[in-house]
Amino acid sequence: AVVSTQSTGGCSRFAGRVKEKADDYSLFKKDSAYSTSKTFLNAHTVVLARELEGSGIILNSCCPGYVATDMSSHKGHLTIDEGAVTPTFVCTSPTTSGNFYRECRRCDWVSGEYIDPPQ
Repeated sequence: AVVSTQSTGGCSRFAGRVKEKADDYSLFKKDSAYSTSKTFLNAHTVVLARELEGSGIILNSCCPGYVATDMSSHKGHLTIDEGAVTPTFVCTSPTTSGNFYRECRRCDWVSGEYIDPPQ
């Protein structure tokens, strides 16, 4: 299994701004690099999963959550061990590709809405 760790925050903000103001280029200024990179990586996961269909390779992406690390200035509410739960789940459990997971549940990476019920 191949897992790419991402977040929904940047994608949701970016996609929402694109939908609301498709002709307003100012939306590309704030959080531009973060939001567009996360959006691209999540979309690319879907594309690669389709290309790898039938190969036996499972490819998904996930959000580990807001983890207390140097990157978050240790403001995250999850420990490193807690942040490893979803990536570990995605490496060992799913049997389908092209999905995005948050809190061990499939999630729409654009809207942030859960697809799967709580376990």
